[in-house]
Amino acid sequence: MEPDPRDELFDVLTATGAPTGQVKPRAAVHRDGDWHRSFHCWVVWPGPDGDAHVLFQRRSPTKDTVPNCLDVAVGGHFRSGETLAEVVREAEEELGLPLALDELVPVGRRRAVGRGPGWLDCEIQEVFVALVPDGLTRLRPAPDEITALYVVRAADLDRLFADGAERPPAIPALRAPVLPDRRLGPVTPTVVGAADFVPVTDRYWAIGARAVARVLAGARDLDLGLW
Repeated sequence: MEPDPRDELFDVLTATGAPTGQVKPRAAVHRDGDWHRSFHCWVVWPGPDGDAHVLFQRRSPTKDTVPNCLDVAVGGHFRSGETLAEVVREAEEELGLPLALDELVPVGRRRAVGRGPGWLDCEIQEVFVALVPDGLTRLRPAPDEITALYVVRAADLDRLFADGAERPPAIPALRAPVLPDRRLGPVTPTVVGAADFVPVTDRYWAIGARAVARVLAGARDLDLGLW
C-alpha cells in the first residue's frame, strides 16, 4: 500500500526561508499554515508558430489543496532533509518526465499563500523552467495526480493576467486528458480563463509567462522579482 501523502514529513521554515529545526507531517503543516519549501517547474517548448508554448496540469479533484485548478506542469514539496537534486523526482512522478539538474533554468524564489476549507498552504517556492522540445510526445502523467494537460501560448497567458481592461475573458488552449494507463487521450482545442488557474495574490502567472518566453529565447540570468 502506498503511504498516505498527508504523513510526509516537511521541514518547517520561517517566512524568510530559514529552517526552524521543526519537522511536521504534511497534514499538520497545511492545517497550521507553516512555511515550507516547494518546487515549481514550468515546462515550455517552441510551438509551430515559434512562440513559447507552456504546459499546465489540471490538478486532480482529490488533491488536498486547490483541487481541479490549472497549475504549473510540475509542482511538489521538499520532504524533510530533501535536496533539489532529489526533489526533481517530482517531474518523473507527475509527468513521467525524467529531468536532470542541468536541464533546469532557475528563475528565482517566491512566497505563495493559498487558503481553502481547513487548510492554509504557505510555500516558499523554488521556481525553474525546463525546455522540453518534443512537447507532449513523451509525457506519461500520473492519473491520480493529474486529470488533463493543457498547453497555452505564453503571450496569451500574459494577456490573460494583464493589468487593466485589456484582459480577455479566455484564451485558446489545447487539452489532452490523462488516461488510467498514463497515456494521453486525443488533443482537442478548448479555452481557459483566469478562474481556471490556481489563485495567486501576486502577478505570478503573467511574470512567469514572460520568463519562460525569455528562457526559450536563450536567457539564463533571470529572476521573477517576486521574493
